[in-house]
Amino acid sequence: MLKKLALHHVGPAADLTLGPVAPRFNLIAGDNGLGKSFLLEAAWWALTRTWHETMAVPSRPDASINYSYDGHKSLHTDSAKWNPRGQAWVRKTGRPPNPGLVIYARVDGSFSTWDPARNYRLYQRADGGDQESPAAYQFTSRQVMEGLTRTVVEAGSPRTQVLCAGLIDDWTRWQDSRDPRFELLTELLARLGPDAPLRPGQPMRPTLDDQRRIPTILMPYGQEVPLTYCPAGVKRMCKLAYLLAWTFSEHQAEAERISQPLSRQVIVLIDEPETHLHPRWQRTVLPSLVDAIGRWHADHAPAVQAIVATHSPLILASMESIFDTASDALWKLDLVDGKVGIGKDVWTPRGDVNRWLTSDVFDLPAPTSRATEDALEIARHLMNDAAPDPGAVRQADERLAALLPQMDPFFIRWRHYMKAHLGTR
Repeated sequence: MLKKLALHHVGPAADLTLGPVAPRFNLIAGDNGLGKSFLLEAAWWALTRTWHETMAVPSRPDASINYSYDGHKSLHTDSAKWNPRGQAWVRKTGRPPNPGLVIYARVDGSFSTWDPARNYRLYQRADGGDQESPAAYQFTSRQVMEGLTRTVVEAGSPRTQVLCAGLIDDWTRWQDSRDPRFELLTELLARLGPDAPLRPGQPMRPTLDDQRRIPTILMPYGQEVPLTYCPAGVKRMCKLAYLLAWTFSEHQAEAERISQPLSRQVIVLIDEPETHLHPRWQRTVLPSLVDAIGRWHADHAPAVQAIVATHSPLILASMESIFDTASDALWKLDLVDGKVGIGKDVWTPRGDVNRWLTSDVFDLPAPTSRATEDALEIARHLMNDAAPDPGAVRQADERLAALLPQMDPFFIRWRHYMKAHLGTR
C-alpha cells in the first residue's frame, strides 16, 4: 500500500505531502486546479515508474518526488530528483518493487493498469532474442473498447503485438464460449450497478457496415442496448468492470504460469468516480467498487487501498456508514493566502448532502443557487436591522417568494419575523 507521497517544487505548491496515507479509503477534496488529479498521477508514477502521457515538469530545478509503499517483502522508500540537463526524473533503475496490482481510472475515460506478474519483465523470445514486457498497460478510452497493441522488432522485422483484445472482442468471445472470465465480468457488473445489477444482454450488430457484434446491456425499460450506444455513465462503469475482469484474469493466469502467488494487495486510483453518474448511482459507486475488487477471487481476498479525488458531496455522504478513522482518511486541498496546501480533515458525519455542501470540505455558504444565496444574505441583514427600510423589506420578500417554496423554513421565519414591516398578520 502507498504510505507517503511528498512533492517538492513540482505541482501546484512548493511542498505538498499526502501522508501517512490511510490503508483503505483516501478521499481527496478541493477546488478545481489545486492538484487532486496531479496527486493521483504522481502516485501512479511512484508505484509503477511510468507516466500516462506526459511526465510532471517541476517549477524549480531542485525538485524531488519522495514516496514509500509496501513492497512484496518490505517497505520501499525512494526519492527521485529532477535532472535539469537530462530533463528527467532520476531514480533507481530496473523493475520496481512489487506494490501489488495498481489500477488507475481517469476522468477522461482512460485507464492504466500495472501487474507485478506481467509488467517490467525481461524474457526470451522464440527467436532467441530478449524482449521486455510493457512497463504498464496504458489505455485511451477508445483502446479500452477496441484493443491495445504495440510494435516490437523480432528477427530484425517489426511486428504488432496485441496486448489486449479490447472490450468488444473479449466480451463477446467470453460470452459466446461461456468462459469463466465472463462470469467474473457479470459479477463485477452486478456489484457496480446503482440499485439493480448491470445485466449483459445478447451481443448484436447495430449497423449494416460494421461486421462486429457489440455487447449489450439490458436497460431498465427492457431493451438490450449496444454498449456503444449506452449512456456515458453506464459505458464508464462497463469499461471499468471489463478492465477489472481483464486485469484480474490475466494476472491470475500469468501468476499460475510462473508459479507466483496472486497479488496480496490492490491499489485503486480513481479520479472523480461520480463523473456521468446519476445521484442515485453516486451514493453506491465507491463502496460497491471496493467491495467488488475485494471479492474478485473466491479463495483470495486481497487488501484494497483506494485513493479517490472527488467533487461530489454524495460520494462523501455514501461513505458515512462505513468510514473508519483507523483505516480511512479525508484529505482537503485548500488555497490559503495564495498558496496551495493539503491537510487531513477531521471526519465528521454530516447526515445529508446539504450539510456536506456547506461544510468546510466544499465551503459553500448555502446549498442553493447564487441568486438565492444573495437573496438570503440580504434578508438576514434586514432581519438584524432594528429599523429596516420598508421598501427594501418588500423587495426582499418579493425576491424570496420567487426563489423559495412557500414551505421553506427560512421563508416561513422571514414572513413571521417581518410581518409588521410587510403589513401581514
